Amino acid sequence: MDDNWKSTLHLGDIDRVCWRLQSSKSEGLSTTFAKKRLLLNGKNKFTLPERPESKLRKFLRNCFYGFGIILLISLIFCFILYHLRLQSPHEKSDPEYCIIGVLLSIIFLLSGLFRYLHDNDDYGVVAAFKDLMPMYCTVRRDGRKQIIRSEDVVLGDILLITYGERIAADVRFFVSRDLEVNNVALTGYSVPVIICPDHTHRDKWGSRNVGFACSHVIKGYGEGLVIACGNDSEVGIMARLSMEPRPSSRPRRHIKQVTFYTYIVSILMFFILLCTISLEGLTFQMLIEFNVSLTISLAPLYLPTLMYFGLWQTKRTLLESGCYVRNMEAASTLGLTTVICSSLIGTLTIRSWRVSELFADGELEKSEHLRGADLNERFLELIRASVVCNRAYVTPGQRGVPRMQKTLDGTDYEKALLKFAMRFYPSILQLRRRYERLANKPYDKVSHLQVSVHQTVDEDGEKTYHLFVRGYWSVVLRLSSNYYVKSELVELDDIRRDAIANIGMRLKKVGRHSYAFGSKVLSPDDQMLSLISIGFAYKEKKSFEKFMKLYCNSLCFLGLISIYNPPSINVRQAVDRCRSAGIKLVLLTRAELSFARAVAKTVGVIGQDSETIEDVAARLNIHESEVKRSMITAAAINMQNWQKKLHHQRWDTQQLLLAHVDLVFADIAVEQRHMIVDVCQQLGAVVTVIGSSVHDTSAIRRANVGVAECASSHASQSSADIILLEDNFVTLVNAIAESRLLFENMKKALAYAMSPNMAVIMVHLSFILIMIPFRLFLIILLLLDIFVNTLPALSLFYERPELDLMNMKPKVFDDYLINRRLIFVAYIQVGIVEASAVLISYLVYMAYNGFLPRQLMGLSVDWYDDSVNDLVDSYGQEWTREARRQLEYEISTVVLITLIIMQCVNLILTKTIRADLLKHGFGNVRLNIAVVYMICLGFLFTFLNCPDYLRTSPVNYSPVFWYILPLIVLNIFLETARRYVLRHFPGSWLEEEMLYGYL
Repeated sequence: MDDNWKSTLHLGDIDRVCWRLQSSKSEGLSTTFAKKRLLLNGKNKFTLPERPESKLRKFLRNCFYGFGIILLISLIFCFILYHLRLQSPHEKSDPEYCIIGVLLSIIFLLSGLFRYLHDNDDYGVVAAFKDLMPMYCTVRRDGRKQIIRSEDVVLGDILLITYGERIAADVRFFVSRDLEVNNVALTGYSVPVIICPDHTHRDKWGSRNVGFACSHVIKGYGEGLVIACGNDSEVGIMARLSMEPRPSSRPRRHIKQVTFYTYIVSILMFFILLCTISLEGLTFQMLIEFNVSLTISLAPLYLPTLMYFGLWQTKRTLLESGCYVRNMEAASTLGLTTVICSSLIGTLTIRSWRVSELFADGELEKSEHLRGADLNERFLELIRASVVCNRAYVTPGQRGVPRMQKTLDGTDYEKALLKFAMRFYPSILQLRRRYERLANKPYDKVSHLQVSVHQTVDEDGEKTYHLFVRGYWSVVLRLSSNYYVKSELVELDDIRRDAIANIGMRLKKVGRHSYAFGSKVLSPDDQMLSLISIGFAYKEKKSFEKFMKLYCNSLCFLGLISIYNPPSINVRQAVDRCRSAGIKLVLLTRAELSFARAVAKTVGVIGQDSETIEDVAARLNIHESEVKRSMITAAAINMQNWQKKLHHQRWDTQQLLLAHVDLVFADIAVEQRHMIVDVCQQLGAVVTVIGSSVHDTSAIRRANVGVAECASSHASQSSADIILLEDNFVTLVNAIAESRLLFENMKKALAYAMSPNMAVIMVHLSFILIMIPFRLFLIILLLLDIFVNTLPALSLFYERPELDLMNMKPKVFDDYLINRRLIFVAYIQVGIVEASAVLISYLVYMAYNGFLPRQLMGLSVDWYDDSVNDLVDSYGQEWTREARRQLEYEISTVVLITLIIMQCVNLILTKTIRADLLKHGFGNVRLNIAVVYMICLGFLFTFLNCPDYLRTSPVNYSPVFWYILPLIVLNIFLETARRYVLRHFPGSWLEEEMLYGYL
């Protein structure tokens, strides 16, 4: 049987469908045949991945990712050096290498931990889908009821379903006794659906004879034929699409970039090792220490900490603004968004529907213009009818809550009617008691009608029976014969019917849900009383049809009441911010086309200057086929009309995305939603998807950033990266701005932390190339990385933006955390100045102790020879090995203090990338504290005497400071000049080479 036939199993004659499935409504499948079909088609369960890996394995994988391998090799060599020193008879016990090995081990584990913490656990969505399916169900096989496991249900089984159960597969019902199901597990909205076996529709979700797997039965009893199982069911399709691999997040791409950088460093270190191992005069232990030291200085030890802290801080900020970040990596990826695919209701519009217009007595009035004292009898009668045939009610347990602020239960339309009526009727309960309901047929999409009969008692005690009808205006008009115009009862002729229909169509085009009301006073004959005594239940369908034929005619048309879903507060401004930020908005909704198009215009998704083909045709008064493609700037597509193959739909979607600025896809299916997101990504877009139901789960999972509304299904929340605690599109736009600020400040933190690298590289090159006795101890490098580079850099994440980042276009194809412009500023402009300061401070202090620069070249061999105890300086003084070692500790302190001073200045300068520092201000309190901290740290190392563990000794730094002061001034001048040129000459070659920020 082909797939096309399978997709139409809910249509056509039920007996023929049973015959094709080799089943029977009365007997079901035979047990033997069911077992064969189970072996052939597989079990009725979703194909979900098993638990991928243990937490320990995932943690270790993150530890060995990127430069973690280099860290591991370095710490192993440190322990080897410590062992060699212990084995040497000439060396005293020195814990330096042991301390370094322990610290590197801690950094190695912490780096893996930070990557592990901001890595998303994708198994949550698997658990969510597993929890949807019931464990047992009741089937009819061999003509008998059997209770079996849900996973053993096969195509063609007859399911027997009663209230309180969950449906085990997609079912076409052929028996329904007041059966109602609730798809809240799939859609996230608790709306009862009345099952009607006679009502079929091409779309399964619009058909009322289908029950979907995992739906709850909340009322009645039904019997149905299984038409789809497991992965072929609607929920199974959603699960299968949701399990596809996700695109790589922005931080993961950055980590890959750093990994590539690590490979280059590894290759470079291998060649340096080959070159240095052949040098004469230096011990093998010193050469190994040199290579380990250079490796540590080149490896970005601070990167995992900076990345994790930035993501954590942004997560906290977004939580305060109404966004709960489940996947920390999404906090960074969100700022790179170029396309937002949003659902209709929930984020762009509020969930509280309101009455907008009323049509009665021949007049169309806006609801806000109506006042109780000014209403005539015709409007009051229309409002009264909307209350007495309304099933909405005030939720219990709200004593003390103001009357107009109480929560209501019911459908959106009925709650809006009841809330509006509460303005005019002080007691809804009293009104409903006055009009006692005797029979009621709830509204359904089969007849597009709601019918109810009510009884009232007049002052004389006489009973009066009233018939009220609510439904689509064309249906109510067909049943009506008269209506009031200016309080005068007139006949409904064709002209008046067309006028009312035009009003209904006009309201529909502006995004209103409109229903008409009609009424009639019934004559209490025995037949009528007998028919209404049954209550219009579905099982008494023939009685209801007889009642409609005999009594539901010649109604008095009361009027129309329309409701609308107001846009969220400031949503138009948020949409405009997205446009200025280079973000394309695409609306994906299951709503009807004209309604979706109208709401898209209301919220600004279709801009004021944009026109669809319908708008152009109406403006020029021509047929839609005559409209030229160049005249269209927006498109609203009914996806139900796309019956072509999926790959053809992909091509059409590509053309639409490239051709139109504004797009609305209405009546969309699950596969189409997933396909549109995938097409956007193939075109190079970074996609953020907003959704709430299981329908949206596959698109949420496929997106670069998946966003779920707070009132959404468990599956969609489990698959989302971000959950909106306030269902407002404005909240998401603010989160995008915050994410962009994170990336901006991350660049600043990296520019600051990378600046001392050039000085460290210069020290190592001078040691190995010109043999100057100038090296940095491993512990000094770690002190520099942790206390000078990493901790102060964290304060830059609290820096406010220099300008509105939502006015900048995201650079998707230049999304590098460490780009050439950042390297140029950190290594060349600032790095060379800091390296020069370190070199000058070293030469000055060595000269201050008797070693002039000309004597230092080539001195390293004798300097580090433990047997040389009479090394002569430039003034003829002899230096023992112990004295030289003490001088090395003092040099380490001088270099560390020099870098602290230079980095203190650099921290202040890095506050801005382009803006004037004085105008930007110094409002970042944490950064100000970091500056004071670094000053105190410099003074601390001036007096700190810890040669055995920290390799530092007290020094008199004052003579050195005056020599590096000109370099401090030079650094300030160069940075100020660079910012001035960038501000006043935008687009210049200097901006191309030195502007490393702004996305």
